[in-house]
Amino acid sequence: MKQITDKIKAKLKKDGFNAEAVVKLLKELREYFKANLNEPGLVRMIRLAYEDIEANGSYTFLYLEEEDGKANLEYLIDCLADFNNKYNREELQDIRNLMEGIIPEPEEGTAE
Repeated sequence: MKQITDKIKAKLKKDGFNAEAVVKLLKELREYFKANLNEPGLVRMIRLAYEDIEANGSYTFLYLEEEDGKANLEYLIDCLADFNNKYNREELQDIRNLMEGIIPEPEEGTAE
């Protein structure tokens, strides 16, 4: 898996945002997750990511407030690369909610 995530990050750095190449690598990463890990939620996220790129020519799920699609995709890949990390799991859940259009309810005790 690390090889695939490293390829994606290298491709984004080298070529900017080559949608066709990135989609191909994301599909490869998804197949790895399907075949080797019991993580259907992450498999779905990867599919949603490449479908978004195919439909829009860019990654449009902007989780990081002041960044572009490329930076947000790099962040997603970083989180996926170490998905067992507790903090990455929380971030991945937030990103998945964004991808699926789920607006989390505010935590109790926080003012809006």
